[in-house]
Amino acid sequence: MQEEGQYWLERYRMRRYMHLKWTILMVVLEGGFPGSYSQDWAITLPESIRALRGSCVEIPCTFTRPRGNKDFSLVWYNEDSFPDKIIFSQQDPSDVSEGYRHRTSLVGNEPNSCSLRINGVQESETYYPYINGNCNIFSDICQTVRVQVSDDPNVPVIKMPSILTEGKRAFISCSVEHTCPPRPPTLQWNRAGYKLTDRQQSLKDGVWKAETVMEYLPSYRDHGAELECEATYPNGLRSQRRVTLNIRYSPKNTVIIISDGKKERKEGDAVSLICASDANPAANAFTWYNNKRDGTVELREEQGRSITVTVGRGRETFSCTARNPLGTGNSTLSELQVFYSPKNVRVISDGKKERKEGDAVSLTCASDANPAANAFTWYNNKRDGTVELREEQGRSITVTVGRGRETFSCTARNPLGTGNSSVLDLQVLSTQTGEEPPIGIILGGGAGAVLVILLALGLYLFLRKSHKVEASGDRRVETNIQLNENIYIVQEKRDTAIYENSQPLESPYAALQRRDTDVYEVLKLQQKRSQ
Repeated sequence: MQEEGQYWLERYRMRRYMHLKWTILMVVLEGGFPGSYSQDWAITLPESIRALRGSCVEIPCTFTRPRGNKDFSLVWYNEDSFPDKIIFSQQDPSDVSEGYRHRTSLVGNEPNSCSLRINGVQESETYYPYINGNCNIFSDICQTVRVQVSDDPNVPVIKMPSILTEGKRAFISCSVEHTCPPRPPTLQWNRAGYKLTDRQQSLKDGVWKAETVMEYLPSYRDHGAELECEATYPNGLRSQRRVTLNIRYSPKNTVIIISDGKKERKEGDAVSLICASDANPAANAFTWYNNKRDGTVELREEQGRSITVTVGRGRETFSCTARNPLGTGNSTLSELQVFYSPKNVRVISDGKKERKEGDAVSLTCASDANPAANAFTWYNNKRDGTVELREEQGRSITVTVGRGRETFSCTARNPLGTGNSSVLDLQVLSTQTGEEPPIGIILGGGAGAVLVILLALGLYLFLRKSHKVEASGDRRVETNIQLNENIYIVQEKRDTAIYENSQPLESPYAALQRRDTDVYEVLKLQQKRSQ
């Protein structure tokens, strides 16, 4: 304790001695050169500086000196040692203490600068400058600066606009304070490919700022991601700062979600659909579309984020648009596979509907069903109204057609139900003529026969009037009776000819031949009566 008191006493005496010495010198000089020291000496430096261990520190220092005194001698001392160690001497570098040699130097080119740089700082220490033996001309206490050494590097500071919008360029800066301008910390982003601008700025009291500015183009893919800036110091220490990017963007990745996740439905099912999108801010307006099977698109009235639809048969496809203040996003088509029983069942033949008797015809039972029909039943609808169940069960069958008309129908089945076809009518041509006489020819032949009979009757009446009848009244009556009987015979033969002509097994030629015979018989009878 006594030794410590002795130390501070000797320290005070030395400073008083130096102060008195320079005061006397200045008074003498003032007397010999009046006005040359009218301006007082003054030194300006910060009270303290925080420096990173192993880094360098630049202590800013300026002074004012009496007018006319151009030359000066600068010495820096370490106050924490006894006696005070010289850490820098402008006049005699050999006076510098061993631990500070080659570690200290003056900085700045200004004539009144007394700034000092210390490399590789290790301990917290207090320093003060002496200029021509003075540290403060009006006080026994020298102005000092405390260099506080830390093992914790400064953490970078990130500055960015409060609102980032996709596609609009923004400038984001990362800066960190330090005390070593010749070897500032390096700054690096965790984003590559952007234009960077590096700069350094002196703040105050020996503090500098290293800064890098990134010209950033926001993308929706970066929303919610971390942006990091890392500072690496000359001594190898690192520090980081992270921020979360909040980027505004229009709806992206718009999709339709089925509430229960099932895409396979039955006809008539009610299905809930959700229009989902990635947007910031969230989408607040929606439009729904129903894409029809025929290619048309129906705008649905529902505008909410979710809707409930009743699906029809076949495939139902839906799409939606999502909107927020920044734009619109369109979804892809969402297809629902709807299962239903066979519809539109029909029998399809492999060619013409007119066939010859004995032809083999291939028939197919076609239908619209989901899943496709997998069971079939065939029916042969007879001319007499009966329906014959055929043994064939496949989708396609081959039949041999008979005479007249053949009609067929089928049923198609799948797990959801059965569908019945309409009747397919096959017209079968006769094998005798190569074709079946159409009904029009038969009716035409009958009409022709009637016409021939009428002509024969007219001829008979004409011949009757052209001959004189000399018979008596009784004979005339008898003749009339006989005539009536002959006419009846003619009428009976005519009816028989028409009936026989309508039979499908007799050819038109045979019918006409019989009609000619009938007319001949009438004419022959008339001739006999005339004789």
